[in-house]
Amino acid sequence: MEAIERKPRSREQTRSGIVLTAKDIARREGWQAVSIRKIADAIEYSAPIVYEYFDSKDVLLDEIRSEGFRHLRQEYERILKLYRDPEKRLYEISLIQWEFARRQPEIYQVMYNLDGAYCTLPVYQSCEMQAVSDIVSDIIFSFIPKSKESIRKLYFEWWSISHGMIMLTMLLKDQQPIEQSEQVYRDTIRRFVRGLR
Repeated sequence: MEAIERKPRSREQTRSGIVLTAKDIARREGWQAVSIRKIADAIEYSAPIVYEYFDSKDVLLDEIRSEGFRHLRQEYERILKLYRDPEKRLYEISLIQWEFARRQPEIYQVMYNLDGAYCTLPVYQSCEMQAVSDIVSDIIFSFIPKSKESIRKLYFEWWSISHGMIMLTMLLKDQQPIEQSEQVYRDTIRRFVRGLR
């Protein structure tokens, strides 16, 4: 009985090890360098064993993408419990997005197909991404109840500002200090949020 219980745990550890190794390679060398063969070599398994867990690089990237959206959803839900004021909620959620992209850029890249982390599985079909989008849309709706079309437009504006500035910061990381980019991000988000009153 004990050996049977150990086997699933070992499979989960192997699966987690594959994901961690992929992220580690991406952090050091970029997503273009990540391959099933390279992961297998790094964890000292054969490629067919890795394929037992992830039958393609796309499936692996989709798993990492879902992990990122799950993390954001949990953090967004934490903010909803901490604050009642919609302005404070949207501002804090924006800061979480910024901080996540800054601390775990390799996951953020996979979430949005950036910098060589191209996953052919469509991100817009992700249930996890939809859950994150719904939280932000609900906060925007709580400012002033509006039509679904208006909420979609405002959500798109918020997302364009937040995601666009994060992408530019990643692109310009060697030309502009991160502290300067962060201050511009905070100021811009603050102006956007105040404009929703």
